[in-house]
Amino acid sequence: MLEDTARPSQPPPPAAHRHVQQTDLPADQIYKRKGVPKRRFAGCVFAVLLGGWMLVVPITLIDRLKDVPGPGTGSVTVSVVACAVATAALGGFRFFNALDERRGLSLALVTSLAASVTAAVISTSIPGYGLLLLIPALVAGVPALFMLTRDIRSVSKH
Repeated sequence: MLEDTARPSQPPPPAAHRHVQQTDLPADQIYKRKGVPKRRFAGCVFAVLLGGWMLVVPITLIDRLKDVPGPGTGSVTVSVVACAVATAALGGFRFFNALDERRGLSLALVTSLAASVTAAVISTSIPGYGLLLLIPALVAGVPALFMLTRDIRSVSKH
């Protein structure tokens, strides 16, 4: 009587329906993720660091900068902050999407980096800034420009 109520054992699922592991596949069928180019990674990190520094300095010096005579102080400060925000935002976005090979995004980052370095050079004419923006722009911004420009060239060759 027990034999009649027992459920028949089910056969194992066909091979097409079972979970396939990478060890089951031949080497040419295993998906390997491309690594992030080191130049792009380092360039994005430098861009974010430079953008952050260029944003912190005017905010920190706001009390000293409001007493500097001349109409150019305000416009230089606004351009420094705008370039810093653009560079940090594009550098961060490019960092988190480093495998994305869109050329326009890389060009936008290089353009904002160039604008940030230019704004840092112009800021030396304001006595309140001095070399606080120029030195980081030369140490981080210029190498990032070279790295990202070389990365754009290498991507466009492929």
